[in-house]
Amino acid sequence: MAGGVERRTVMVIFFAALALCALITKPHATGWNDASRLATVDALTADHTFAIDGSPFAIGLGDEIRFRGRTYSDKPPLLAVLGAGAALALAPLGITLRHSPGTAIYLVTLLTVGVSFALGCCYAYGFQRLLGIAPRIAIAVAALTGIATLALPYATVLTNHVPCGASALAACYHLDRARSGRLLHVALGGLFLGLCYAFDAAGAMFAIAGAVLLWDAPLRRWLLCAAAGLPVVVLQLCYNVLISGSILPTVFNLSVWSDPSLPLHAESMQVLRYFSPAEYLGFIVSLLIGARGLFSYTPLMLVAGYGFVVMWRDRERTGRLALAILATSAVFFLAIVFLQNDAHARNFGERRYVDLFFVLCIPLGPALASIRTSAARAAVLALTAASVAIAALGTVAPFGGGPGESGFVFATAEFAALARRAPVQAVLDVLLLIVATVLVLRLTARALGAAPATAAEVPLRG
Repeated sequence: MAGGVERRTVMVIFFAALALCALITKPHATGWNDASRLATVDALTADHTFAIDGSPFAIGLGDEIRFRGRTYSDKPPLLAVLGAGAALALAPLGITLRHSPGTAIYLVTLLTVGVSFALGCCYAYGFQRLLGIAPRIAIAVAALTGIATLALPYATVLTNHVPCGASALAACYHLDRARSGRLLHVALGGLFLGLCYAFDAAGAMFAIAGAVLLWDAPLRRWLLCAAAGLPVVVLQLCYNVLISGSILPTVFNLSVWSDPSLPLHAESMQVLRYFSPAEYLGFIVSLLIGARGLFSYTPLMLVAGYGFVVMWRDRERTGRLALAILATSAVFFLAIVFLQNDAHARNFGERRYVDLFFVLCIPLGPALASIRTSAARAAVLALTAASVAIAALGTVAPFGGGPGESGFVFATAEFAALARRAPVQAVLDVLLLIVATVLVLRLTARALGAAPATAAEVPLRG
């Protein structure tokens, strides 16, 4: 970023996003997904091992694997390792998972996932400026990325999707900037691609975006990108072998994966399990507009769809980037449908989309800069308001409900229970929603009235 004004803007975005997370981060485990990681953080800090047998957070846990007589989390270890670093920093203050679990869980989550969320919002702003988008629009896109997508509810718990999504956005940013910039950006792009995989095995698919962005680059850039990311990938593969005896992601290694309480869930995790064409069609409908729908839980993605059209029309500047995001998203979606369609998942919406939301919001800038009619502006504001409200509802209970139960139904029931149990807290939550909605709508309205930046206002590359 060039200039002090830009740096100050980025700092404001970072601390505003982190402050938002500070208001809504959970001080307790909300399900197996985050409890499994907390068990690893506890084991690393208290027992100096990845084995979670002695951790109180492992009691009644389902997301685990058994290998050579020991129990491990089935989650990739990177987020837990970062969490252990945060926990060790808190220990001299008397804050530990075993002595003050609520405070420790809250701070560990905030210092890992919350910081990743804030960095992702900063990269969202920086990417728009890189594309030559006006500052007002770039600020609006940063706010929309954080507040109007399911990245918000999953930033409140210790889960890997927000760090993976933020890393994917950073990787695309540096690789796009590297097309006419320094080799440092190639190396940073490769490093963040490696981190995508280390945070979430599905993050390996962002290598598709990397390949598209590097397609006509010299061989030395390909090699530098691979060299920067390969050590992270190798460490993850070595960890898989160490705790499961296979390089496969541990959740796919059914010989050691353990979930005795939900055999149907284990069955649904099998790779290459075949269904009828009608069932596959049902999965697609559910994942797009149904109970776990991309558009039903984040209507703002309709605006992003228009943004992709705008980007594709300007093939010389943004066409390749649009292709990189769309190709990766398509493969990611098909992988969910055909390889890991977890219809029994207990979470708000489709949490795996959070890996994609940070890059799927890139087209929002070109879309907002291209909208001219009053009707289109009203539609954007309506979709924005709906997306903010839905994301806020998801923060009530990101994980929970019955197998396959609609997140809308479960989260609404959870909020009603909260209102009965703690009416003051419920009122404060509603007030926070109103403030957030007004703020985002105001930023979006200003963006819709802003002119695109000229080439003289911001360098597009380098």
